[in-house]
Amino acid sequence: MNVVVLIIAILLMLIGLAGTFLPVLPGIPVVFLAIAGYGWYEGFKVVTPKFLAIMAGLTVLSILVDYLAGLLGAKFFGSSPAGIWGAFVGGILGLVLGGPVGLVLGPWIGAFVGEYVKLRDVNKAWRVGVGTVVGIFTGVAAKVVIGLVMIIWFLIVVF
Repeated sequence: MNVVVLIIAILLMLIGLAGTFLPVLPGIPVVFLAIAGYGWYEGFKVVTPKFLAIMAGLTVLSILVDYLAGLLGAKFFGSSPAGIWGAFVGGILGLVLGGPVGLVLGPWIGAFVGEYVKLRDVNKAWRVGVGTVVGIFTGVAAKVVIGLVMIIWFLIVVF
């Protein structure tokens, strides 16, 4: 029975890792829940409370990275507060209205529009929009790394 539970936990972690790319799945929180579920099953002897707390910290870090990546990308590429707010609003609207494609296009369009309305400079607005998308993809890459660290560390602890 222990092997079956371990296989289920690993499959859930892989689904969570896929969620770092797909906005429909919560991603890293699924990885954490799989680790916590396995720990609960085995009585927190192998997956200790300390280990679980570290995994919770990595989960929170991934959520922060996910939230801030596009905004910081816009700021790094020279956005004004109007462009950053545009990226934020565009990200929410893009996700709601456009799903996965909207998640990328929404922040870019929002940053572009916010920056253009503020400065009336198409080139700067374009650059800020591109920076937003770069930030989003950087955030996805960071979440993949965090997820892989969590999964590999779990496998080391279990085996």
